[in-house]
Amino acid sequence: MDNTVEGRFWISKSEHSFLGKGRIELLLLIEETGSITKAAKMMKMSYKAAWDSVDTMNNLSEFPLVKRVKGGKGGGGTELTPYAKELITTYKVLQEEHQHFLNNLSKRINQKNGHFRLLESMNVRISARNQLKVNVIEIQKGVVESEIFLQHHDEEVFMAIITNDSLETLDLKVGTEVHALFKANAVVISTDTELKKSDRNRFMGIVNRISRGNFDAEVVVELKGESTICSTMPIDVLEELKLKKGMEVVTFCKPNSIIIGIW
Repeated sequence: MDNTVEGRFWISKSEHSFLGKGRIELLLLIEETGSITKAAKMMKMSYKAAWDSVDTMNNLSEFPLVKRVKGGKGGGGTELTPYAKELITTYKVLQEEHQHFLNNLSKRINQKNGHFRLLESMNVRISARNQLKVNVIEIQKGVVESEIFLQHHDEEVFMAIITNDSLETLDLKVGTEVHALFKANAVVISTDTELKKSDRNRFMGIVNRISRGNFDAEVVVELKGESTICSTMPIDVLEELKLKKGMEVVTFCKPNSIIIGIW
């Protein structure tokens, strides 16, 4: 019996998984159905999981991959951007080349007798719900800590505070591309869009969706450029804020809650 080599590949951005077979299938179904909900059902995945995948792709991409369409007989829907369609075409070409590579490996394996050890690469996954691709635009070094000013999609500017040891370890410089990581429970939402907090970063956005659990809720806020920030809160806080989809809100996150990563 012949040995065969099988495998799959991902397109990654700065070591973050960006596009793979499952996400490509999701994008194709969104294009076919015009709905993330319908695409999720066809893939037998939850609505939340589908949106999380879309959010991750949009946040890592230079340009949005999915956009909402308003109006029409069906009340609007979701469609792929031209950039997303180009990525899908590129992925299919790479997929064909990858399969040719595997086929050639299978042939070479069967030319020799012996034992083969298949090593699978280990992927490091980060638990932080919010992961934004940003650029360092300014560094203010203090005695012990440094203030790192970050710009996201040429619009929002916010700050992270890290130790000087971390600054040297990361070798940060103006212009360095990094990832800003922060947990959902570090994000506070307010409906008072005029509110400002001097000790916190401020992001304006629109409530994109709300997922309610028994005790907690997850609120996803869409920023400019269609990137998103996620916040978790107790149900009673959600009800007190009276948050609804489409509502304009302001979100806050303390600078020392933001972790900077380079891969």
